[in-house]
Amino acid sequence: MKPFLASLIALGLFIASLSAAEPAAPDWIKHPENTWVKQSPREGSPVPGFPYEGSGDYDPFTRRWIHHAGHDGIPQGFHTFILDLDTGKWEQHFPPTSPPGVCCVDGANCFDPIARRFVRFPGGMLGHGYQWSRGEKLKDSAVWLYDPVAKNWANMRPLPYAEPEKGPPQGIGGLNSGAVYAPNHELTLSFGGQGVSGGKNTLFAYDAHANTLHHIKAENAPPARDGMGLAYDTRHDVLVMFGSQYSPDERTWLYDLKTNKWEGLNLDPHPPAVKATKEYSTIPRMAYDPVNGIVLCVAWLGDRGHETWAFDVGKRAWTKLSPATEPDPSKSRSRNLGYDPGRNLFILETSGAKSNRPEVWTYRYKAAPAGDRPLLPTDVNVVTAAGGKATVNWKPVVGAKGYEVHRAIVDLPWKAEFQRVGTPKENSFEDTGLESGKVYAYIVKAVAADGTVGAASVRAWTRPTVPTQPVVSVLANDKIEVRWDRHTAAEVVGYNVYRGVVHVRTVVEGTPGAWKDNDPKYDQPQVVQVRNITDLKKLNDAPLTKTTLTDSLDLTKKRPASGEYRFGVSAYIVRAVNRLGTESGPSPYALTIPSELLNVLCREHGEVAELKWDAALEKGVAGYHVYMLEGTWKIVRVTEKPLKETTFRHKVGKGQTRFWVVTVDALGQEGQPSSPAWFNQSYRGFYTGDWHQ
Repeated sequence: MKPFLASLIALGLFIASLSAAEPAAPDWIKHPENTWVKQSPREGSPVPGFPYEGSGDYDPFTRRWIHHAGHDGIPQGFHTFILDLDTGKWEQHFPPTSPPGVCCVDGANCFDPIARRFVRFPGGMLGHGYQWSRGEKLKDSAVWLYDPVAKNWANMRPLPYAEPEKGPPQGIGGLNSGAVYAPNHELTLSFGGQGVSGGKNTLFAYDAHANTLHHIKAENAPPARDGMGLAYDTRHDVLVMFGSQYSPDERTWLYDLKTNKWEGLNLDPHPPAVKATKEYSTIPRMAYDPVNGIVLCVAWLGDRGHETWAFDVGKRAWTKLSPATEPDPSKSRSRNLGYDPGRNLFILETSGAKSNRPEVWTYRYKAAPAGDRPLLPTDVNVVTAAGGKATVNWKPVVGAKGYEVHRAIVDLPWKAEFQRVGTPKENSFEDTGLESGKVYAYIVKAVAADGTVGAASVRAWTRPTVPTQPVVSVLANDKIEVRWDRHTAAEVVGYNVYRGVVHVRTVVEGTPGAWKDNDPKYDQPQVVQVRNITDLKKLNDAPLTKTTLTDSLDLTKKRPASGEYRFGVSAYIVRAVNRLGTESGPSPYALTIPSELLNVLCREHGEVAELKWDAALEKGVAGYHVYMLEGTWKIVRVTEKPLKETTFRHKVGKGQTRFWVVTVDALGQEGQPSSPAWFNQSYRGFYTGDWHQ
């Protein structure tokens, strides 16, 4: 049994035990095999009215399905909903800030069970109106992470910072890319999609622990495509890919991270791959069942519905399953497929072909095979000490007579080679001789009384986790305060702060229209996009023990990177440092223009919009400006002078519109626009109260 297979099974059993006493409408234990069962909508539990092209995946810790983005009516949306499968109840979350609104992200995002975050990659934006290009582009980055417990999005702005190339290989995401979590390597993989130069076959890996994005240039890459199905087989440690939205390729593709090679397999039989309709191929969705060791594939057949298949990687063979009930027909770009290890169920979200509203279905391939619960160490952590020392601790495992501790020196996470370094009897191990500047990872295995070695734990690191984004306050032309939250790990003894030069793009006046800068006419050029951050320089000689730093950089001294903007623009990044002297990955960067305001909400009073928002995080701000949408594309400022208060009322009329709020700092710089708030459009009934986004 592969380590992470056992780990997932144990996770499922653990989660199931937590909620065994909770009442549930469906009897999950009696869920039939080889048939799809509709779980939403159900009687008494309606569905929200968002249409297709959104993303989704299952969170096994909160036991909720997460849906994000897709169309918000006509506009490309950033709405985030969760579904409780037990009750069938949908709930809309209003995070303080959200990623840019996008469409064509079905299958493009997924859940990271180690970070316990929903991972969001870029999609298609600015094509359908109702968006402000400045707000969308300043927020756009390779990765956003959603915490479903805190109900909070974080813009991770990972390395590398350079704007993606317009030609091949292009950047991550786009239209209908595919994403999957690779548990064996604790990475989120993203493949393909459509960019500005057409289809892509690029492969990326995001490391949430280090907040770093890797572009993997693999051998024998498949032809460019979008809308493919992806799954990660942990038993065989391979990425599995099949099908697309347009490509005629009918091969099944396997990718091995360790060898960095793709392999295309001509297999017969296989799921339908081409021409589900005149325009589209079968746009399959896939997910892995670690309990039974198979990859499930749901192929779309247009108005004819779907076909369900299973792939055995070991046998390299497809099997048509012909379930008693297939999911009802769905819209073209509307499916997301996940797996619940606790219930041993696949979860499929679609948009009904006739309703274009969400439907959620569940499927059990086979009952879980009989077997003892695997021994799995949990809560593994590393405490570092000066002199090249580290202590690994974990919760005791019932029935274990001892443990194995394995260690790897890690450069690239997928190339880590773990070697056994200790066999302690108790739930702690002290390691010595660690070298400064190197990053170490540990896994722990429990040893049963009969000598059986159990599953590997998740990795624990000598590198601290990434700090949160700092707050940068411009107090004067040459006085900048940087502050950040204290790291939660006691072993963090200080911080390094870095400053970089920001290369920006500016606009004086935009042109209302699709894929254009639709900015209003400004008095002088405004920053609308970050193109790169270069010349990163550490500002402190020794790690800082405080969580503030004052920089004397003079922003009035313009640099070529600032273009036509009247000030120089800098970015600040914080890295945590532990007792070994090991730095964390980079925090999300913060700019010397104010960050977006948080919790911008609206409620309606007849024809009047009432807005409220949180005060700026930055110190010394001059106030706030409010912008509004007129029609589909035109953006106008509705405040003559900066507001001092954090509320605003504006008579709109009977139509629908959107509002954005920006901070104005001590130098008169306008900040990054907030997430927009609708007037006269909301998903009422799926949130409480009157205030909404």
